[in-house]
Amino acid sequence: MVANRDLARVQFERGLVSELVVLTAEQQYQNGVLTQVQADAQRFADAANLFHALGGGWWNRTDVDPKVWTPAHLNVIKAAAKDPQVARIFVNAAIKKALCREAGTDRHWLNKVQPWWGHDYHFHVRLICPADNPECTPQPARPTDDGCGKELDHWFTEAILHPKPSPTPSKPRPGPRMADLPDACRRVLLAP
Repeated sequence: MVANRDLARVQFERGLVSELVVLTAEQQYQNGVLTQVQADAQRFADAANLFHALGGGWWNRTDVDPKVWTPAHLNVIKAAAKDPQVARIFVNAAIKKALCREAGTDRHWLNKVQPWWGHDYHFHVRLICPADNPECTPQPARPTDDGCGKELDHWFTEAILHPKPSPTPSKPRPGPRMADLPDACRRVLLAP
């Protein structure tokens, strides 16, 4: 769009086109800018809706927002949980609560979905260890129930929702050191 507008201006300056051509090119350019702004606005609105639906700020709520949460949210997590390559899915507790409420009678997949800290606007999928990789350490087995009882209730206790601040500030934990990583991980990080 910019190239068309600039070309029209150059052509006008050389007397090759009329002012109407320049104005039309400018109008097309401005329409393109407007379309881009509208697309960006929609993208930001979609991101905000996803953040909200996935429980962003859930520490102030005990459930997802029913005006934003849709069956599509349940279906994407359910589809991932039913995949045999998936070991576990980490979500916030408000999401797990909504899944438990809306899962119906097909509930066996719920035991792979686990509430976890920090998953306020996204979820993580942890895959099973490949059978041919002896260096992969599998996750401990999950309970066989759907995780919608006492395990979930714990996340909505006063101590979890409104924890008391520690009297002594915690010191930041150092990150992993290269020497502490498994050899396969070091090779990946050191590869060109």
